[in-house]
Amino acid sequence: MGVLIVGAGPTGMVAGLVLAANGVACRVLERRAQPGTSSRALGLQARSMELLAGLGLTGEIERIAYRLPGASMMRGDTELSRFTWVPPQSPYPYTYVLPQSGLEAVLRDRLRAAGVEIEAGAQVQTVTQGETAVEVALADGREMTAEWLIGADGSRSRVREELGIELAGRETGETYYLADIVLDERPPFQDSAMWLGPAGPFMLMRLPGADELWRIFADMTDMESLAERPGPGVAELQALLGERGPGRLRITEVQWTSIYRTRVGLATGYRRDRAFLAGDAAHVFPPFGGQGMNLGIQDAVGLAWRLAGVEHGAPVDLLAAYETERRPVAAATIRDVESRRRLYALRNPVARTLRDALLRYGSRVPGAARQASLQNSQLDVGYRRGRRRLLTRGPQSGDRAPDAALAEGTVHDRLGVDHFTLLVFAPASSAGKRPGARHSVAGPVEVRIDDETDPTGAVRDAYGLRRGGYVLIRPDGYVAYRGRDGAAARRLATCAEAGQTV
Repeated sequence: MGVLIVGAGPTGMVAGLVLAANGVACRVLERRAQPGTSSRALGLQARSMELLAGLGLTGEIERIAYRLPGASMMRGDTELSRFTWVPPQSPYPYTYVLPQSGLEAVLRDRLRAAGVEIEAGAQVQTVTQGETAVEVALADGREMTAEWLIGADGSRSRVREELGIELAGRETGETYYLADIVLDERPPFQDSAMWLGPAGPFMLMRLPGADELWRIFADMTDMESLAERPGPGVAELQALLGERGPGRLRITEVQWTSIYRTRVGLATGYRRDRAFLAGDAAHVFPPFGGQGMNLGIQDAVGLAWRLAGVEHGAPVDLLAAYETERRPVAAATIRDVESRRRLYALRNPVARTLRDALLRYGSRVPGAARQASLQNSQLDVGYRRGRRRLLTRGPQSGDRAPDAALAEGTVHDRLGVDHFTLLVFAPASSAGKRPGARHSVAGPVEVRIDDETDPTGAVRDAYGLRRGGYVLIRPDGYVAYRGRDGAAARRLATCAEAGQTV
């Protein structure tokens, strides 16, 4: 067995799909006997959708998800301001509202079609590593061996515990009610709203499906004795809706409830020898901004394509960049989410007045809305090393590869989790062969960019290459090379040089 994955949530299943797409044998272990039917995570951001497109999943997700174009700041039934997402430069310019359980169903179907087995009811007890393999012992007495192990088993990760990796963090002190409810009519706002009162934030978000299906997110930190409660009932949620939200609406059904206590944590390391952490096993934080599930999906792709490369003969050094790239992204996300949490949780009336004025002002400034949309979409995540080269237009090594229209399709249509893509920018006067079909497993898919394939010049403008050159794009959609040496780009795509950073 090449790779053993512990955890059949979105992180673990996406890792399995990437490995399967690359022809690497893998197996997924899940301690639950049955798939979950509810979830706290809700939204897919643009960057995750771009990666899922490389697995052929976005068509189904777009069919069943709700496209969230913004959010409202409310007082009672009155909309004080509207935060409209400014569509980022991506084929997926919204937050795609889909409960984690719905995404998991899509991923399970695709894993089954790919021939990847999910072992339900498989609870990991111990992890033992050797020089060439890692062994996992299950609670039922079975033992499994693989060359590599991915711990994607959530915030209380057994794999992390077995590896002796600390989740450095703390409880933040807030307690929230979460509930999926059915309302008797549409609320007096579009699709997502927040009330920032003296008791903390109260939020409503539309869920996919019927117009009357919504998610409640209510700060209950000031209440006492929540620890003994199993979860809020209809009467309590109705009272909260009347006191802190739109008063005239009535709850006709409660489909799911949960009590959530916020904490933040970041694993002190993402790897021990042949074992790795990804998703909530590596980082936990409150759900403000809908970033957590997306971070896990991006972890999965970032790790799995590297493992696939090593399994196909690339040097093991290729794996080192997984932690050096992904852990700083998680740390930055935690800082951003923590700033939002503290801002929303303000109790001092003077501080709340200043905050509300600042938020209303920000909703009216196009530049602020554009930056907030970009940050929320996670399209600004990058791995650039060093400073940007002066007078250089377009993406540099470590930047996300932008999309742009070709004569047929787009640049992103040529990307995939199972190959590198080499954009060959031809000088204006050149002519000749136009490669675009898949080459050998070891080589990249090459796409020639010239007057015929790029008649409007959109790709050359996006990449800042009008006089020829090469851009090599990794399987996770980031630029690995930009320059004029095609041979160097092709060598890098094979990851065949020991110690080569990609």
